[in-house]
Amino acid sequence: MRRPWTFARRVGAGLVASWGVAIAILVTSLFAVRAVNVGNENEDRELAVELLEMDRLSRAFTDKVDSERNFAISRDPLLAEQMEVERDHFLATAERLRLRLAKEPGAVLLEELLRAEREHEDALQRLLSSQQRSSSRQQVDTLLRTAAGRERAQVEMALDRLARYCDDRMVRNIEQEVREDRQALALIFTMAVLGLLGMMSLAWVLGRKLRPLHREAMDSEQRFRVLVEGVQDYALYLLDAQGRVASWNPGAERIKGWKAEEVMGRSQALFYTPEEAAAGEPERELVRAERDGRLRIEGVRVRKDGTRFWAETTYAALRDEDGRLKGFAKVMRDITERRRAERTQRLFAEAGRIFNQLLEPQVMVAELARLMVPELADGCVLYMLASEERLVPRAVTHASAEKERLMWELIQRYPAALSGAGRVARVVRTARSERAEWLTAEALERTAQDEEHLRMLRRLEVGSVLTVPLCVGEQTLGALVLLVSQPERRFTATDQVFVEELAGRVALALDNTRLFLEAQRALELIGVASHDLANPLNAMQLLLTRLRRMEPDQEPERVREGLAAALRHSQRLGQLLHNLLDLSRLSSGKLELEVSRVDLTEVVREVVERHAEQAAEAGCSISFEAGLGLEGQWDRLRLERVVTNLLSNALKFGRGKPIEVRLAQVDGRARLTVKDHGVGIPPEAQRRIFERFEREKSAVRHAGFGLGLYIVRQLVEAHGGLIRVESTPGEGAAFTVELPRAPPAAVVEPGPGPEPH
Repeated sequence: MRRPWTFARRVGAGLVASWGVAIAILVTSLFAVRAVNVGNENEDRELAVELLEMDRLSRAFTDKVDSERNFAISRDPLLAEQMEVERDHFLATAERLRLRLAKEPGAVLLEELLRAEREHEDALQRLLSSQQRSSSRQQVDTLLRTAAGRERAQVEMALDRLARYCDDRMVRNIEQEVREDRQALALIFTMAVLGLLGMMSLAWVLGRKLRPLHREAMDSEQRFRVLVEGVQDYALYLLDAQGRVASWNPGAERIKGWKAEEVMGRSQALFYTPEEAAAGEPERELVRAERDGRLRIEGVRVRKDGTRFWAETTYAALRDEDGRLKGFAKVMRDITERRRAERTQRLFAEAGRIFNQLLEPQVMVAELARLMVPELADGCVLYMLASEERLVPRAVTHASAEKERLMWELIQRYPAALSGAGRVARVVRTARSERAEWLTAEALERTAQDEEHLRMLRRLEVGSVLTVPLCVGEQTLGALVLLVSQPERRFTATDQVFVEELAGRVALALDNTRLFLEAQRALELIGVASHDLANPLNAMQLLLTRLRRMEPDQEPERVREGLAAALRHSQRLGQLLHNLLDLSRLSSGKLELEVSRVDLTEVVREVVERHAEQAAEAGCSISFEAGLGLEGQWDRLRLERVVTNLLSNALKFGRGKPIEVRLAQVDGRARLTVKDHGVGIPPEAQRRIFERFEREKSAVRHAGFGLGLYIVRQLVEAHGGLIRVESTPGEGAAFTVELPRAPPAAVVEPGPGPEPH
């Protein structure tokens, strides 16, 4: 017999039914929320991968364009292979993205991108097939802009449309998740209220059943947080509508150096330079992002430690269903290395263009200094080793014309001012670079030689200094000094490696230019030597042939004149040969002085007497004034060459005018002066005439190699002496040689005595 439905049973049945309904509602809600969360999680992951693939596709196209440009410039087969690899990489990335964008409009946008890329590739191939191999970098850039610029722009526009589409999908998905979470929470709350109203006795049951839902929501949030925190190469964080930080991932902490608790709730102006923050740049970016929905920019940002870096930043405005602004999603990455690589490639290409032109050394160093500023540094000084191991500034450049003048003033008043006392000389001596990452106020005070020096250094705003030697093999040609003023541009170890590589190329180019110029001068010397040696030789042959036909008894006077002329030609020939021999020894560094006790008065008198007949032919009178017994430790033969070359030079350019030779002792040194009253030497040529192969322009009608005065200077300096010239155009020239009574010990090589002359 069935038991009657008592009140208790009815209440119990009602409780069980209510329990079942509550459980059914709860289980249904749990499954619904679980399905939504799982779907959202999968879609988030897919969209994140889609964004990464889109970024890879953009970089692949940029790499492809760069390799095509490099191949168009150099036509290197290796670059042609690289160009094919980069395009295959682009197409492979596009194919992976096609699998994710199977629906419209993403598939249509991707097809438009591939069609634009094919048109760009076809235009480039037509350009490469028609381009000449000898085209310069500027011509290639012009051809690329004119022949393939429109197609490239179309590809970039298609990339931008596709990127916006992917970003919009991500933003829409985030907004959709927010709405779904709200709906799920509203559903749960409604069910809870209905359960409480239906049966207060089941409140504790409903409470216990809601806890798993909360844990599930927390788990879903945790999984999303793990996904975001797993991205280390990008700073991903959210801003509220006022630009305050609302979330912070480990990638942002790694790039910027700030911990989450240090930046949460603070304005994003914290990450900008003080100048940009004061100018309102963070607020302007938020306004643009709110207006356009999406903003992508590049700029300098600041880390917690104050260092600066280049960053690429993307803003996405977040809005609710009513279109009200909720905040911004911000993605940032550090592109300092990318910009450094681009700068390195650009500088090496431009430097290669300069090196290949084989310019004059002075022009080359000026071009290189211009190349460094302002691309690599604010200021640049290029020192070269001159004679007597002196460091001479060959090029001084600064981004500011006023500071460039200040740098010249510093160099003239304080030769070591720009790099610290002796630093340039030390770098040249050791052939090792030195880098001052940042000069503090105390360091500047230690560097300054006086108050005026310190004031000038502060005006120049010297911050970071890099000094690099110019080395070719074991030889150091000089040093390159680079200066920057801004902290964000301070020199790093990477910059030092790059500048050392560039300095090595500079030194090699300068050495190649020197060898090229010397080869040209050597060829010129061969031609001049052949001509000048042939003249006295031919004259001697004609004279000897004529003398052979004469009868000595019948024509003694003509025979005597012919023999005297032959002797003069042989002396001229001997002088030319001695100059060539001395040049060979000087060039090879094998010149050795054979020192003995020499009466310089006797040597000069003998040379003057030897040139008496030549002076008579030139219409010159030679006057010789000297004291008695001016003796010293010298190389007699080399001093004869010095006097002979100076006297020959005076006879050559002072024809028809008197020549004065004076020898005296001044302050314990022998002073020889040879003065003519000829055409004179212009002021701008007075220093140049002592260089090898240099001849004064008025002397083109005279025979000679342009070696006489060069050899004189080398022989005088080998004795520890010096030579100078004083001249006024049209009034003649006076050459003065000063010799110590004994040469420096380092160059004295004792020998058996002078060779017989």
